[in-house]
Amino acid sequence: MWGSHALDAGLDKLQDLLLAMGEGDEVSVPHAMQISGLPAGQCKAVLEALTRVGLMVRSEDDAYVRRHLAS
Repeated sequence: MWGSHALDAGLDKLQDLLLAMGEGDEVSVPHAMQISGLPAGQCKAVLEALTRVGLMVRSEDDAYVRRHLAS
């Protein structure tokens, strides 16, 4: 079971990774896990949520690609 401090630290690391991404940059679930220390299910849930709101698109090789946001 994850403690709240470990979860918060992992989410902070994942957020830093995602904020540093530019248009066209890719991240996979295993890479997100490696950077954040979070389990696959949590990383995938974050990436899928970002896909649903249009910030990411999923590629054929299961990577998540940062999209351009129209202003």
